[in-house]
Amino acid sequence: MDRLERLHRQKLRQRAYRARRKQERRPTNEDLARAVLDVALTVYLKAGRHEDLLKILDRIAGRLQQLGFEKHAVHGAWFELQDRYEGGWSMLRQRYPQAELEARMNNRGDT
Repeated sequence: MDRLERLHRQKLRQRAYRARRKQERRPTNEDLARAVLDVALTVYLKAGRHEDLLKILDRIAGRLQQLGFEKHAVHGAWFELQDRYEGGWSMLRQRYPQAELEARMNNRGDT
């Protein structure tokens, strides 16, 4: 099997995998990570828990430094994100139209 054929098959497998995940409505690791950070920023900023956010930032910066990121760059990215959140922004995006979400929830009885 030549390289182009292998890449084409991989592309088809990946497309099928993403379609299956979407149908299962199963979040990815990135979705979970975004949700955790969204909750932390939203709840802690609303409660004025800035010291706790700084503690989280220090732990995150340490982890990312182990992966080769610069501490000052991590801090810069964090404070940019925090500023956006203070302005009402969220990194979570709705993946389905509101009407579809409501219909699915009504069908499951989750309302």
